[in-house]
Amino acid sequence: MRQKTTLSRLLTLVAGLVATVVLASACAPAESNDAVSSQVDGLPNPAVPSQTTAVASNSFMATASDTDVEKAVAVFIDSSTTATATALVETIADNRNERWVPWLIDLLRINVSMQVSALIATTLEAITGVESQARIADMIGYGSWSQTRQLDGGHGYVDFKATLYERIDPEFGPLIRSIVDQVEVAGVQWGGVPLGGIPELNDPARVPAAQADWMVDDEIVLGVIANGQAVAYPLRILARHELANDTIGGEDLALVYCTLCRSALVFERNVAGERLDFQTSGLLLNSNKIMYDVQTGSLWSHLRGVGIGGPLLGTELTLRSVNHMRWSDWFAENPNTEVLKLPRPIFFDDPERPPISYDYTPGEAYRSYYDNPDVWFPILDVPDTFAIKTEVVGIERNGDTVAFDVAAFNALGQIVEIEVGGDLLTVEPTGAGVRVFDAAGDRIITEQSFWFAWHPNHPDTRTLDF
Repeated sequence: MRQKTTLSRLLTLVAGLVATVVLASACAPAESNDAVSSQVDGLPNPAVPSQTTAVASNSFMATASDTDVEKAVAVFIDSSTTATATALVETIADNRNERWVPWLIDLLRINVSMQVSALIATTLEAITGVESQARIADMIGYGSWSQTRQLDGGHGYVDFKATLYERIDPEFGPLIRSIVDQVEVAGVQWGGVPLGGIPELNDPARVPAAQADWMVDDEIVLGVIANGQAVAYPLRILARHELANDTIGGEDLALVYCTLCRSALVFERNVAGERLDFQTSGLLLNSNKIMYDVQTGSLWSHLRGVGIGGPLLGTELTLRSVNHMRWSDWFAENPNTEVLKLPRPIFFDDPERPPISYDYTPGEAYRSYYDNPDVWFPILDVPDTFAIKTEVVGIERNGDTVAFDVAAFNALGQIVEIEVGGDLLTVEPTGAGVRVFDAAGDRIITEQSFWFAWHPNHPDTRTLDF
């Protein structure tokens, strides 16, 4: 299988980087099993600085031209050492054009050396006027600064980033180059694993609910119904694998869960006359997973459901409804439901690579991430209407969008009518999410995610208080 081949390359691929330090990543499959350290460079888990401090900016006269920087880039790419990286960053410091910020963030991400990272921090502080914190916080904070300003890196940036990333995984170079929007290229971050590095579930084994004696009444499931067949995907399983290519009621569907933005979406897999099998790409954009399909090699934005690179660029995936519910409530409504079996340990072709065995205890996956208010990767700035990691439900109707706090609505504990896009909609709580219906009683597809994930794709959204 391609998945085994890809995963077994992880150690040798990462070794190709010059002095690369693999971050404790939200995309690293063993994160919550404590196989990946919760600290990097002696710092706690990556977090966006709670506030940034402006640095006094003195008048500056550039002593290095863009051509000088480009020459230093060429030397670094030809021979990537601490010395050549230092020379490159010093040249950027003497140029001080903000177009170089994405370049510096990429160098900070791969961590050439502590010496270079310290110099990058000083340079970023001088360019942006924002005080440096520490390497991981800088990668996030300055990354957010750059993304919010839509910096694209300018001439030569795509090739620079693709060259850096293909040293992590040779597959990354062509994938980076396939992304047409250079602002998106600048925003892409390595999630900590190679292409396919988080094992997706392909046609996962299911059993009738009566046989699922491992299920707990209060645990959260993602429920999907197609042509009368109901299937429950325990969140404790999807939070480890993030993606399930499945067939329900004769329909080919993909349930995709982004742990970083806490969003589950269901897509139809039949696209342009072909059934697609999705994988984790190992790349992120705005702290949201980028998907990859095996058949065409296209890249897909999870939250937008659209191709952002490759042959299916611009193609939109068809969304289906998903239910966020407690297992006891889902089972009461769907007594004939099937439920995923607990997956077995994953073994690899490489005999030297140990198998992966996840802790599927409810609520354990990414507990440290969900228990604090910070993020692990750069995000776009959003209004402070809600905290960035407030879980919201978003509704889009007739060009109008609205969002509200999921927990607050469920605490209200009653059915509510709201108007969106001129239509009267009925919203009912499910305990862990909501269901929305139009005046005819037809189900409306909604999105449930963290606030930082919803707002950038719907900047004109209205908000409701409950």
